Amino acid sequence: MSTCGVFEKNDMKLKLTIFFLTFSSILFSQELKTIQAVQRTDSEFFDYEDYEAPDKPIGELIFLKGCSWYCGGSVKSINASSELKENNEINYSPKNAHDFNKNTAWIEGKPDFGVGEFIEYCFDFNEIKGYKGGLGINRILLANGYKKNKQIWENNSRIKQLKVYLNDKPYAILDLLDSFEIQTIDIGEIKFPANRETKLKFEITQVYEGKKHKDTAISLLMFDGIGVH
Repeated sequence: MSTCGVFEKNDMKLKLTIFFLTFSSILFSQELKTIQAVQRTDSEFFDYEDYEAPDKPIGELIFLKGCSWYCGGSVKSINASSELKENNEINYSPKNAHDFNKNTAWIEGKPDFGVGEFIEYCFDFNEIKGYKGGLGINRILLANGYKKNKQIWENNSRIKQLKVYLNDKPYAILDLLDSFEIQTIDIGEIKFPANRETKLKFEITQVYEGKKHKDTAISLLMFDGIGVH
């Protein structure tokens, strides 16, 4: 009986095994890019409603007062994997992370620190008449934790690291600062094409633990970008 056919089959299996192992090695060696947040100051992004005099502000602090990327850009919808239950008529909806208000926050709803929970933004500009593309984002503006006041911020947990998915595909790792003031992250240019939704998902992978609560919060996760001015 000839063993030639058996050797050929074994040789083919060996080649396929080597190919698979080589491909897997290359695939897993391609690590996601890690982007470090940059410390900024609140005064760069917040301003009072008005002033009686140069040194006498009136009203509440407003985030991104005046013209910004939001003069033309917008987010269609925001969802999250979970949210903390409403308490004393205060809600912790994912929309709070994009409401220009530092006194509200999205807080994940799991009993632990929320590792694995996510918030997802959907962009869609089909309702803009004649939109042919051109709008996009290149920077995240972030208020980490529950920024209502310093004590609340310290008592609740903050995000240490986020994994970003672009249209459900891993895009980058964001290393965040444990800072009460605003931080920014340059994430590269992400353009929003016509006739298609674009999704950005931010998954919690590490946290800074709060003094009293495991609940992990984020007050603002907003954007700067291109195609507006």
